[in-house]
Amino acid sequence: MASIKKFRILKFKSKPILTAKGISKTINKRLILRKIDFEINKGEIFGLLGPNGAGKSVTFNVLLGIMKADFGNVFVEGKKITNYAIHERAKKFKIGYIPQNDSVFKGLSCEDNLRAIAEITIKDKVKQESVIQELLSEFNLSHLRNVIANNLSGGEKKKLVIARSLVNNPRILLMDEPYGAVDPINIDMIKKIIINLQKKGVSVLITDHSAQNVLSIVDRCSIISGGEIIVGGKPEEIIRNNKARQLYFGENFNI
Repeated sequence: MASIKKFRILKFKSKPILTAKGISKTINKRLILRKIDFEINKGEIFGLLGPNGAGKSVTFNVLLGIMKADFGNVFVEGKKITNYAIHERAKKFKIGYIPQNDSVFKGLSCEDNLRAIAEITIKDKVKQESVIQELLSEFNLSHLRNVIANNLSGGEKKKLVIARSLVNNPRILLMDEPYGAVDPINIDMIKKIIINLQKKGVSVLITDHSAQNVLSIVDRCSIISGGEIIVGGKPEEIIRNNKARQLYFGENFNI
């Protein structure tokens, strides 16, 4: 059974930091998303779950600015960012992204993976090095600083990718299948990293095929099926929802 976070934030005092409002998207004449609505609060861990082909990846792409919705808008703290490009969302609104696939710079050392981003996003050289060394230490990668990233283990690569995503000090972090191809020990490690991000005030949107591992740490979650949000709420609420059990969880699911 997946380890479960010992606390959940039940009430958030500030206005939502990220809002998807009425997002609809058609690709190749197929309706992928239909009026998707959800909001994420500052410091909240929010899950987006659903079967393959439900529209999770397209939702991520719309939030990031990789795709443009046919209808609907994306807001950060009430400001519409629908027409902002992906690099503007990352720089101006501090939206970070951890993709599903292995995205380390394979030919660079662990340290230079961080430096490659720091040199782009941080002007001050002293600050660059400070951030790099802090992240190496925080993610227990200091002893691997000179190891070529392609030679790292799966868990080490995951830590490096997460550390690299934090170079720009994001306020919102989208994580696409962070538990993929990771053994149970490293899954627990990733959970602890995500919970520590929450303690720093970072808002996290997470999707993964492992519903148990997502529900064990999120404060709230939405289930998307057939391009629509079918239920949203706290984990214990959505797993009791009959429609969610019928379309996604199955009758014997529990956490």
